[in-house]
Amino acid sequence: MHVNYDGNRPIYQQIIEQVEHWIASDHWQQNEKVPSVRQLAEDLEVNPTTIQRAYSILEQQEILISQRGIGKFVTDKADKITDLRFRLIEAHLEAFITQLRKLELTQNEREHIIERIVRSADE
Repeated sequence: MHVNYDGNRPIYQQIIEQVEHWIASDHWQQNEKVPSVRQLAEDLEVNPTTIQRAYSILEQQEILISQRGIGKFVTDKADKITDLRFRLIEAHLEAFITQLRKLELTQNEREHIIERIVRSADE
């Protein structure tokens, strides 16, 4: 995990996105303990308050759960992880479609490109 200190996006938001990606891609699995606030802050060289903010937001979304005195864990709710995966896929697809529109392709051309990608992925 890494952060861009000079970027336009706040560091806590970058951390949220990376944690979501790690969970969606099974790098961190259901019920797995995640690094402590202090450990992740040291690893990323950021203020622990920044990590706590990111973790708190992820807890509000029920992506992470906190067990008092033990630490934070990836949710045990499979539907939350599934929803997270769909949300991330939708965001990638929206960005892709936005790029297609910028190319000023016709609707037919855009659909043809998407169909080719889907067919290729199924092979």
